[in-house]
Amino acid sequence: MNHWYARFDARVGVCTDSRKLARGQIFFALRGGNFNGNLFAPEALELGASAVVVDQAVEGLDPMDARVVRVSDALKAMQELALYHRRAWAKPLVGLTGSNGKTTAKELFAHVLGQKYRVHSTQGNFNNHIGLPQTLLGLLPEHELAVIEMGANHQGEIDELSRIAEPNLGYITNFGLAHLEGFGGPEGVVKGKAELYRYLHSAGGSSLVYFDDSRQLAESHEPRIIFGQSCRFEANEVGELSVEWNQVRAQSHLIGDFHDRALAASIALGQYYGLSDAQIAKGIEAYQAKNNRGEWRQLSRYRVFMDAYNANPSSMEASLRNAALRLDSQSTLYVAGDLFELGDYAAAAHQGMVDLMLELGIVDAILVGPIFGACTHPYVSVASTEELMEIWTKSPPLAKAVWLKGSRGMALERLLSVLE
Repeated sequence: MNHWYARFDARVGVCTDSRKLARGQIFFALRGGNFNGNLFAPEALELGASAVVVDQAVEGLDPMDARVVRVSDALKAMQELALYHRRAWAKPLVGLTGSNGKTTAKELFAHVLGQKYRVHSTQGNFNNHIGLPQTLLGLLPEHELAVIEMGANHQGEIDELSRIAEPNLGYITNFGLAHLEGFGGPEGVVKGKAELYRYLHSAGGSSLVYFDDSRQLAESHEPRIIFGQSCRFEANEVGELSVEWNQVRAQSHLIGDFHDRALAASIALGQYYGLSDAQIAKGIEAYQAKNNRGEWRQLSRYRVFMDAYNANPSSMEASLRNAALRLDSQSTLYVAGDLFELGDYAAAAHQGMVDLMLELGIVDAILVGPIFGACTHPYVSVASTEELMEIWTKSPPLAKAVWLKGSRGMALERLLSVLE
């Protein structure tokens, strides 16, 4: 690995898509359902790759070329390089996972820790078995801390990612109803996400655990940092949450009472790494959600609450409860899109969302997608986002505010182009 690692330059990085390759990068020839990266290795060399890592013989690729590295599995090779680089970097790394709110927590952590340290954190959705190694390979000598997000949709995946990232400290946002199909139900979610706790226990790491979550307290192990006991929260007129501790107050831009745990965790994390309360407050106040993750958009005719990056039953319930508490039911239109990857739980979960909307007194709603459409409900139902776009193009909604939430595949953000 020493000889192999000598080819790697973290400032240039690696690439898995020859169309995006920058000169000097190492190209890893990954495989997918509809592509074989090995076939693009010759092109990668022509484009200036410093090396190509392939796991099969490729026509036009000289196996004697020093830039050609033949391995048994290109993905495994990239993961091993990432682990080797992480160990060579050898500084504190915070790993986090959970069913809801991973990206919000990751961004909060990075903003808080960034008040004192040079922080490297996961960008975009680079949080799986392919993206996480690429994130680690972006670690530079000047980085002092890393905050790494871990996503999973089946058991065993968090353990695998933990063994690549080797976190010193871990945080699980919650055990929610996400990816039920892949995890095998709610208990499978707990077992899969808690793999982070088990890894930390075996590796001598520590866990951040919320004081009022009995399941997380039961699943985690010492050493633990129990947090949240002394935090007090208050929401302003638009639902943005503030937090107070040690006679210090920070006004966040996060909308919804359900963000209380992430705020409390960021405070505990900052204290653990030696930040002052003033630095922690500054970091909290600096973070603003983006990419359709719980943000208000003021359009010419409507105020739109965009929470459409992704959704599962747990996150949709939390968002609905918060919106119903603060928005005028007579002037707000709720648009709920289908929730994916629920398997046998899909019908009951969607009916549960409809029942919750009725319980909350939501009057005006549109359900988007065939799963919601099959539920028993009094609301308007359309088969797809495209169908709703066509309807609104001809007849715009009469509401003053619009709430949007659904799974990533529903792409509800496209509705903004009609509402503008």
